[in-house]
Amino acid sequence: MLLLLIVSEFIQPALLHSKTTHVKYAKTTVNIRSSPDTKSKICGRFYWNDKIKILQKMNANWYKIIHKDKIRYVAAKYLKKVKCKPKIYKILSNSSFKSYEDVDCITDNVSISQGKLKQRYHIDCQTGVYMIDDRYCIALGQFYTKKVGTKVDLVLSHNNKTHILKCVVADMKAKKDTLNKHRIHKDGSVVEFIVRTSLLSKKARFTGDVSYANKKFGGKIAEIRVYEEE
Repeated sequence: MLLLLIVSEFIQPALLHSKTTHVKYAKTTVNIRSSPDTKSKICGRFYWNDKIKILQKMNANWYKIIHKDKIRYVAAKYLKKVKCKPKIYKILSNSSFKSYEDVDCITDNVSISQGKLKQRYHIDCQTGVYMIDDRYCIALGQFYTKKVGTKVDLVLSHNNKTHILKCVVADMKAKKDTLNKHRIHKDGSVVEFIVRTSLLSKKARFTGDVSYANKKFGGKIAEIRVYEEE
C-alpha cells in the first residue's frame, strides 16, 4: 500500500504534466490541499490573480492540479476564469525615493476601511514592512485609486533591469498632502510603505527611504499597475 501511494504521488504527476486541460486564476488566497477535502493537509497557497493550471475537474467543488511535482487539489469556488488586467501608469518623475508611515498611524477602527484591512496585516521581519498575503502595504495618492484594498504592482527599474513588487493600498494619502493632481506626496515620494519603524534598517530610518530596507525595494518606480477588480 505504501509503495502504491508513492507511485501515485510522485511518478504519476510526471506523466500527467502534458495533460493540463485548462487554466484558471485565483480570485483570493486559496489553499492547496493534499486531497479534495477542507480538512486535509494544506500543502501551499496560491494568491490573488495567480495562474493555476488545471489537470482535471473532480466535481463541482474541486479541481486536481500539479504542484511541485505532486498531485494536489484546490477548491473551485476560489477560482475565476479570467485574469484581472491592470491600468498602467508610467512614472516619469525621479521616483527612486520611497517614504514610509509607521503602522501606529493607521487607525484600529474596524468600521473604517483602513482599520478593517489592518486586521489582516503581518510583518515581514526581514524588512520591517507590513504585508497582506503576498503584497506589501502602501499608501498611495488618490490619482491612482480611491479604494483601500486595491492591488497594485510597482515595476521597479535598476541598472536596466526591472522587477515587480506586489503591493496593496492600505491607506489613502489625503489630498492636502499630495501634489500634481494627487500623484505625488509632498515629501517627493510616489508611494509610502506601512512599516514598524523600529524594525527598519538604520539606513532606511536615517534617510527616510524604504529603498534601503531591502534590495527588493530598490530602484526607480517606472510603472504603477493598478487592479480595479473588487
